Amino acid sequence: MKVYLGRAVSGELGPRSLEAIQLAHRALKEYGASILAERVADPDYRPGFDRPELIAEMMHRELLEADAGCMEMTGRSTGVGFEAGWLLGRGRPVLALYDADMPPASAVVRFPPFDHCVPFGYHDLMEVGGAVTDFCRTIAAHAAYRAEG
Repeated sequence: MKVYLGRAVSGELGPRSLEAIQLAHRALKEYGASILAERVADPDYRPGFDRPELIAEMMHRELLEADAGCMEMTGRSTGVGFEAGWLLGRGRPVLALYDADMPPASAVVRFPPFDHCVPFGYHDLMEVGGAVTDFCRTIAAHAAYRAEG
């Protein structure tokens, strides 16, 4: 399973967003998922190092490869919203993580209009790993069921 990792990079990052995406990254690795766009889990990753055309090319390639998405959506960012919407529009499941103590500006994150978008508000960062693992197990079980049927 290939999972696209996303968070606000050039927009406003939530106060615990980086820690949450790092915990999600760790849980995906432990689960055995292939992680796309894992650069966003790097605390030193900042926009502007690469040309915008290169970033767009990498994003396009990685989104096409993704079976699912795991996004931290607490901050304000059109990019992570675009990535999640792109995946959802193609029927790929997305786990939308957000800080429940500082809910995202958009209610769509908390109450998504798609069945295959799973919102998860964490109060404690230690809840993130379990949510990611449960999400992966659900995806794997659904894929196995579809393959049998």
